[in-house]
Amino acid sequence: MENPSNQILDDETIQKLGLIPSEDPLTAEISHPGRVFKYPHLKGVYIMESDLYGNPMPEGSCFLAFNGIHGLMGEHIKIQTLKSSTPEDIRKRVEKDREG
Repeated sequence: MENPSNQILDDETIQKLGLIPSEDPLTAEISHPGRVFKYPHLKGVYIMESDLYGNPMPEGSCFLAFNGIHGLMGEHIKIQTLKSSTPEDIRKRVEKDREG
């Protein structure tokens, strides 16, 4: 089924993960209007439909964003990986990336 609104995360995924829509400005105002969600199990962790530069993520993937040593950073992650990860898995992933 084609997604006419270019939304990457479907309602089932959002509900399964308990993602909370966020109005926090994480990308430039002129960037792709991808949605941003708070990851409910970890403070300051976001799931985004575009990267920090506003580039839309490829189908089947999203951007895991969090505050690092030098500000906001993150990584590209497959939605299936996100869905199969526990909050502890995500916490470890974030901590590893924060360390560099």
